[in-house]
Amino acid sequence: MEIIEFKELIELFLNTSIREIKSESEVPKINFKFTDESMPLLKDIVDNPFVKKGSWTPNASQEDIDFLNRIDKDAITINVKDDYRFFELLQEITNSLIKLRSYYKIRSNPRSTAMSVMRRIWLRMGINDVNNIELFLEKQLQFINNMTFDNNVINHEKVCSFFGYDVFMTININETYDESTRSMIFLIKGNEKAYELPHILYDIDDEGICYVYGVQNASSKYKDKSIERRLYRINKDIENPNVHPNKVCAMIFFLNELKKKGISKIIVPSMQVLNYRYHELLGEKAKKDLEQVIVQLNEHPGDKYFIRKYKEIKDWYDRVYQKQDKISYLKTEELFNLIYRISEHDHSVEVINDVNIQGDSLNIRIGK
Repeated sequence: MEIIEFKELIELFLNTSIREIKSESEVPKINFKFTDESMPLLKDIVDNPFVKKGSWTPNASQEDIDFLNRIDKDAITINVKDDYRFFELLQEITNSLIKLRSYYKIRSNPRSTAMSVMRRIWLRMGINDVNNIELFLEKQLQFINNMTFDNNVINHEKVCSFFGYDVFMTININETYDESTRSMIFLIKGNEKAYELPHILYDIDDEGICYVYGVQNASSKYKDKSIERRLYRINKDIENPNVHPNKVCAMIFFLNELKKKGISKIIVPSMQVLNYRYHELLGEKAKKDLEQVIVQLNEHPGDKYFIRKYKEIKDWYDRVYQKQDKISYLKTEELFNLIYRISEHDHSVEVINDVNIQGDSLNIRIGK
């Protein structure tokens, strides 16, 4: 299995990743402020370029260091306290992700994986993470290395029943732009019918604390209407059912799986600080892509390739363009509403703090 080397990663950060970030071509721009003590490490990368037999890597330059040190006043600034540990953690995260993907039979190119990580991992930062970036990266490394549920990867495992149907669970590895490393997915199945519940985006740290970052509707062909009608039975006797029952059901199943593993503490972060701007950028790009494909379609009327391309881009445009407020609501208020709703169904679920009064996350304890 190929890995990324330490000096190779720093070169890629200097000559590629920081420029991608600052350009806002995909992710919000941020500043990285290194200490004066960091300069010898960076200058050594310039003076002694990484060399790998049979492979080419663009060398970093003093100009790249100067560009890195440029501070944009309208961007968040991350203070790197320990330069060596900062890059070491990025290397360990990249190589651990390559190893994890290999376990899931997903092939990874070390350089492209490293650049994806260095461009996007900041999207997962919470409010306090900006002030201690090394601790944030250490936590991300713990998330990747935690294999609590990964034995479910090979086969869907039957975990329970639902109104006469079997419920199967599996784990997916997320992309680097997603809010978490993994997703837990439940499929209700039986009598040649199937319904895929929304995906639970989660991570688990070394202390056995589970972090829930989102519950996202699945783009799936498994949406049987008769099963969905049964889901609405969950709303019985609920005074204000302000969350779709498929999300409620998914979270109930998820909490049951945590209980089986003895996990009793859950944290639901209130926000990821770059998320809003990230979805603004997604929307702006989707608009440009749609305008471009409309021109192409007008130039090639009736062309099946451009018709299909238009439908795909238009679907994405409808999902993200000027949807940053809705997405923000789903990731914060609706997610909190879901947790409070779950406590009405399962009295072993206890919310132990008031968010924004006692911290910026919702803390939950679950019993047996």
